[in-house]
Amino acid sequence: MDAVTLQTPDFALLIVDDEPLMTELFEKLMFKRGFAVLSAASGEEALQILEADAKAADLVITDMTMPQMDGLALAAELLRRYPKLPVMLATGHDADMSIAAGLPNVVSVVRKPYQHRALAETIRSFLNANQGAAD
Repeated sequence: MDAVTLQTPDFALLIVDDEPLMTELFEKLMFKRGFAVLSAASGEEALQILEADAKAADLVITDMTMPQMDGLALAAELLRRYPKLPVMLATGHDADMSIAAGLPNVVSVVRKPYQHRALAETIRSFLNANQGAAD
């Protein structure tokens, strides 16, 4: 075992994506970078995870395009239920923060496929800077 897998994760991420290969890869790579990672295949499943434990995640990263509940709808519902829980929207298309107008819990829009190292650094910087804000 290497030192990374022995670390206690500082932060927990909830990845929401209806593509199992995307969530599997994300889980492995973010775990190697010191994060605890939960995954959900839909917005509804993500809400169930958080209903069971509202503190299960420090940040939600959700795909924009999913059946039933898309990423914007999930972000809106998370804002209603867990207003201090930050959300990153992920898309395979060009997008900017204007797509999340009116959703103050959306902290970033990231492009897929993920640049995992850069994304991990961005997530860690954001969470370190905002640690305790959700308490």
